[in-house]
Amino acid sequence: MTLQQCRYLISIAKYQSLNKAATSLYVTQPSLSKAIRNLEEELSITIFERTNRGVLFTEEGRELLFHAQKLVAQAESIFYQFTQKPETKLKYAISSQHYSFAIAAFTHFMNLFHQDYELSLHEGKTTDVIDDVYASRSILGVISITDLNEHFFARYFSSKSLTFQQLGTVKQHVFLRKEHPLATQPIIHLKDLEPYPYLTYQQNDMMLHFAEETLNLHNRKQLIYVNDRGTMNNLLAHTNSFNLGTGCIVKGYMNSNITSRSLLDGSTIRIGYIKRDDTVFPDEIIQFVEELNKSLHFSLPK
Repeated sequence: MTLQQCRYLISIAKYQSLNKAATSLYVTQPSLSKAIRNLEEELSITIFERTNRGVLFTEEGRELLFHAQKLVAQAESIFYQFTQKPETKLKYAISSQHYSFAIAAFTHFMNLFHQDYELSLHEGKTTDVIDDVYASRSILGVISITDLNEHFFARYFSSKSLTFQQLGTVKQHVFLRKEHPLATQPIIHLKDLEPYPYLTYQQNDMMLHFAEETLNLHNRKQLIYVNDRGTMNNLLAHTNSFNLGTGCIVKGYMNSNITSRSLLDGSTIRIGYIKRDDTVFPDEIIQFVEELNKSLHFSLPK
């Protein structure tokens, strides 16, 4: 049995006709028929029967066709691997929760390249980031966990063969505009925030463990969901709403009218990235992690 005979079988199955298959293969029909007869004799089976409507594969013929398709696909894969020139364009995808310091790090990361590249930055909610890394759509995911959910995430990451690498910690802060009535207070208590609208990223009914801000939403009288960081920043800068988070302010990447204040008894936020256990970072991604670490620590609230 040869690869050529396998290709003959695949073409016959495609066109359901010896004549059409022979034409597509640039061989004569007698040559094609002889090759199939030789194969039938070698394997001691009948591959197909000729009918008025074309060829009809037998049960053994269909099974042989299945294996022939696999053999041809594997042969083409081997040929491609050893004959194609290696890809010179760098391709990396990174996922992140809604963090400006991650965007700033990505900007510096872009400037490191002096060759063709194809980069992707996926910004989304916690579950999106985890799913991207788990499915290898992204090589790493920038994420944070708190002292309230770290035990849950330790088990969850372990179940998905993911590793969390911490880059820094910060106490939970309140994001608000500079003209906000509470902006004059260096420290804000949760009770102080009750009269004001709370801005949060759309959770789509996911578990509280996956929320980017740990706050009991059922007690909120005024609650606003948003899906993207741009909308979040615009609403924070122009209304008396607030958001909870790291308190990191990145100049040039956030509205200049947004500030942050320490939250009394706020949770401890551990900021870092996740990766698959079986992933080894190339030099370029190691550089991105360095940029991420610098951007994070430069923007941490003083």
